[in-house]
Formats: sequence, structure tokens, C-alpha cells
Amino acid sequence: MSARRILALAAAVIALVTVSAIPAQASESGLRERTHARIVVILDDAVNSGLYSVAQENYVSSALLPVYVDPKDLSRKTEERTLEGFWEIITTDTGVTESQAKARLANGATLLRITGDSSDVVQERLYRWLAKPVLAAFLQGQITASESAGLRDDIARAVDRLMRQPGGSDGKVTVSPRRI
Repeated sequence: MSARRILALAAAVIALVTVSAIPAQASESGLRERTHARIVVILDDAVNSGLYSVAQENYVSSALLPVYVDPKDLSRKTEERTLEGFWEIITTDTGVTESQAKARLANGATLLRITGDSSDVVQERLYRWLAKPVLAAFLQGQITASESAGLRDDIARAVDRLMRQPGGSDGKVTVSPRRI
């Protein structure tokens, strides 16, 4: 191999390493869109399975973005990982399987009721899971403290709404008190 090719290859490798070492830039709106998309993936699956109505989906997802805003497109793999992560959080340490939880939702139970004594832990895990990128962006200086706090408040509200919604596709929307 010629010296020129070796130098070109070395320069290309250095450029790739440098580009991959630069952290992805995050913005409050980008993080909000991505979190909204993850919540919509979970809710779309629930609506398609007859576990929630479209009205309930809109109520939960509107904690992050208005209902007229289409969710950001996620890759199929990200959607699958999102659903797996969600059900793992719901079933870990709760004594219910995914199929049991879905059956109880279909019969009108709430996730709070399904997760029982573990509901506070499950709600906190869901919140942390969804808010993790927001906290990381704040710690990396990519968003301000007020942007982080506002988005984390909205994530907490969306998780609270999700946990309190009765299952079934009858369109019932349970409005819970706003957490401060």
C-alpha cells in the first residue's frame, strides 16, 4: 500500500472516531418529540390491542404534545425495544405477567390496580426510563435547567395519566389531579 493511501486511510479513521466522539446535540423540543414518540408507540399498541381507546391515547400523549401533532417516526427496532422495556417495567416485581396485565386492562383495570403494592415503584421506573435522556442532556449542558424541569414535569404527568387510565376500549378518560 502506498504512503498516500495509508495517510488517507488514517485520516478517514481519525475523522470517523472524531465524529462519533462528538455527543449528539439535544434540544428540549427534540427530546419532547422523542419522548412523545415512545409514549405513542406504547399507546398505539394498546389501542390496536383493544386495551385503550383513541381518546385515552390522546389524553395521555397530550401531556407532552398537543393531539394534533403527529409523533416522530421511530425505527421498527426502537419501537420494539420501547414496547419490551415498557412491559418489563410493568411486570418486574409486580407478580403479573404481560398477558395477565393485558387481560386485566382489557377488562377495565388500571395499571395502578394491576401493579398493586408495586404501583409507586412501577410509576417511578416508567418516569425514570422516559426521563433518562432528558437528565443526560441537562447534565451535558445541552438543555437548560428550566427546560429539563418542564419536560420532566410533563413526563411525570404523562406517566401518571397512563397509570390511572382504566383499560378497555370504551373511551373512558379518567382525569386525575395534576401533580405539582
